Amino acid sequence: MAEKTFHLTVIIPDRVFFEGSVRSIVAPGGAGSLGVLVDHAPLITTLQPGRLSITSAEGKSQSFLIGAGFLDILRNEVVLLTDSVEIEQPTKLS
Repeated sequence: MAEKTFHLTVIIPDRVFFEGSVRSIVAPGGAGSLGVLVDHAPLITTLQPGRLSITSAEGKSQSFLIGAGFLDILRNEVVLLTDSVEIEQPTKLS
């Protein structure tokens, strides 16, 4: 059975950083960590700088470091506006 997905758009000041179908995201909400799955209730919230985790439609996870911003969720369309995004590099154990 295929996993349900929703559409995510991540926008930074100079371009669309990411656009596509995802299974889930975990974002640093203004009031704490916020998980989003398909059919999430409508929501607009602030974001604080921190880790954004995305699970792709294929089930692969990727983490990014984002700046402050806003998150809008409506009818399986999620728009994340942020002032910066960096791909998080895995830490190596010594």
